[in-house]
Amino acid sequence: MNNDDVVNALRTFLVEEILEDQGAELAADTPLLEWGVLTSLSTIRLVSFIAQRFGVAVPTENVVGANFRDLASIARLVTALRAESAA
Repeated sequence: MNNDDVVNALRTFLVEEILEDQGAELAADTPLLEWGVLTSLSTIRLVSFIAQRFGVAVPTENVVGANFRDLASIARLVTALRAESAA
């Protein structure tokens, strides 16, 4: 699974489960925190989704704004965590 696949899976989850708006469009660089897409509760739901979908736990110290500012940042985090767990 490449970075684009991760972005697409994250986008689908956010649109369907968090925004609950099938017509919503999120680009890889949409500022999720600034626009209020990610709140503390929705971030917890997203971290849980990441664990289930990608099989990696997001350490608490990695749940910071820099890692969750947009889909591209989250995908980089997921990709890095997957690489670490595979090593």
